[in-house]
Amino acid sequence: MKSDIFLGVKVTAKSKNFFPMHEVITGPMFAGKTRELQRQCSVYKVCGFKVQVFKRDIDTRYSKKGIKTHDGVCFADEDIFLAKGVKEIEKQVKKGTEVIMIDEAQFFDKDLVNKIDEWINNGKIVVTTILPTDYAGKTFGIAGELLARADKITQVFPRCVYEKDGVFCHRPATRTFRKGKVKKQVVIGGAELYECRCRAHHKIKDK
Repeated sequence: MKSDIFLGVKVTAKSKNFFPMHEVITGPMFAGKTRELQRQCSVYKVCGFKVQVFKRDIDTRYSKKGIKTHDGVCFADEDIFLAKGVKEIEKQVKKGTEVIMIDEAQFFDKDLVNKIDEWINNGKIVVTTILPTDYAGKTFGIAGELLARADKITQVFPRCVYEKDGVFCHRPATRTFRKGKVKKQVVIGGAELYECRCRAHHKIKDK
């Protein structure tokens, strides 16, 4: 195997612990899903795995072509591939890729669910991040099916930022609250449009 240098470490062989599987990283907005994906990407690469990371082309919040977390952590540009749909992902998957990562997988259509099973059956590791529910608390796209079929589920929690009389709730947040009156399910945005909240404060409208 060709020797590579990654994060100052000489990589000459892959780990023997290679188990094709699907891991879903799930949680509301601002939970750290993409940061966890970036951490796992770094770990897989330092262990010698060939990794590709895909994102839906409509997600241009912080970068049109790259992936950047809410707190500013960036993926390496060479790892990122844009796709409008599952067919575009399939066309871009390289022959030697061993780990396929998909950020915000709920934005893709239902064909992705079976395609992930196909990749795993062909010996690949798949890691996805999903927003499990939308602003109304309803299952977001294919998120439910991805969770149902996952081999491993990693759930991450931010803290509820609902504030009253100068005091924040700060319970573990499991919901995403949307500011304003837009009712479409898919509305791309960041902190200007969304907050992470607990169940109790999810549907309380700020005055």
